[in-house]
Amino acid sequence: MFSQHLEIVQQHTDNALAASGHDGVLIYANHPHNYFLDDMPWPYRPNPHFAWWVPEAANYPRSFLHYQPGRQPVLYLYQPRDYWHSVPTAPQGEWASLFDIRPFADHSELPDFSLLKNHAYIGQPEVSPLDANQTNPEAVLNPLHWGRSYKTGYEVEQILAANKRALKGHQAARDAFYAGKSECETHLDYLRATAHTEAELPYGNIIAQNANGAILHYQQLLREPFPEFARYSFLIDAGACQHGYAADITRTYAWNESPFDDMIQALDTAQQQLVNQAVAGQSYIALHEEAHVHIGDILHDFEVIKVPGQEAAEMGLTQVFFPHGLGHFLGLQVHDVGGKQADPHGTPIPQPEKHPYLRLLRTLEAGHVLTIEPGIYFIPLLLDAARDNALGKHIHWNTVEHFLPYGGIRIEDNVRVGTHEAYNLTRSVA
Repeated sequence: MFSQHLEIVQQHTDNALAASGHDGVLIYANHPHNYFLDDMPWPYRPNPHFAWWVPEAANYPRSFLHYQPGRQPVLYLYQPRDYWHSVPTAPQGEWASLFDIRPFADHSELPDFSLLKNHAYIGQPEVSPLDANQTNPEAVLNPLHWGRSYKTGYEVEQILAANKRALKGHQAARDAFYAGKSECETHLDYLRATAHTEAELPYGNIIAQNANGAILHYQQLLREPFPEFARYSFLIDAGACQHGYAADITRTYAWNESPFDDMIQALDTAQQQLVNQAVAGQSYIALHEEAHVHIGDILHDFEVIKVPGQEAAEMGLTQVFFPHGLGHFLGLQVHDVGGKQADPHGTPIPQPEKHPYLRLLRTLEAGHVLTIEPGIYFIPLLLDAARDNALGKHIHWNTVEHFLPYGGIRIEDNVRVGTHEAYNLTRSVA
């Protein structure tokens, strides 16, 4: 499967180089960066363009990939003479046989890349051996980002495997919540179940109990558990990685049977309806706007707002309770590239004035992989602003006060777009 993936990557790269007039490309793996005024590095993340070619990219910092159309790709593999740190081992398996692998222990052993003629360089600019106008040129990056938005069979398999791994963590976290554990203890149970270290996660886990679920990117992780009489809800947004490819899953739970639990089920039903519409030809902007109507109807049904969904969406009332986008492309990056391009040249799609936070503006096509993640939140900052403007008269404030301790709800799955149907990768391995 990887050999087929590599052929497609080479084809995308050939097309990008031909369109930009380049004869080849040099891709740098990336290297660790130290914290300010420190000799300790941040957690290492490889250049996603390097990881597109090299399945175990996280193991090969400071390495280079050199590719010229019609030639075998050359992987300059950094293997330092070092007794302070573990040294990367030689690659094994099918993928390694497809590369000309040339180990080096010191950069002085590398060819003089500055002599490469008519090449582009992709990676950290401070390491580029080429001129500034050949370093990360948009004429090369834009068509590559366009190509990366269509996932190969190999890539879908990695995302599936990442989902399977993440769901083990989600089950462990759910059990921890119902066992009365703290946010921090729940997070640690998640790591154990996924066999991930903190640095290996695709993004920082959101482990939010009670009102913390209304903080969209909550990261605090309380050490003390809430007392049983004060437990209301649990929102977990957490993923996993497989060969650099990410899963990104969110679930929400209620401590007891309650109207909030019923609201979770209502949003889950709406989310599945939105997932089923993620097919080729569907405007993602239109799907996001439809999500607002669904959310408005739920809020109306639960007597949070006084007007039905369509009217609530049109007046902007639903944005008080759903202030983020419906989702994003997913792959080597959690918020993967290509979501705002109109074409391979990088022509930008205008950002909708009403939806400034959308990360995906494309019409969906077969091969796209994305998230569908509607939410309903009771965010004091947004509610206070609505109370002071014309929207406030359309809100049942007594109901809002009841739901404030619960924080919020988000349901998120990873979805592959098909020609005639959507494939829910998350629920297919649940």
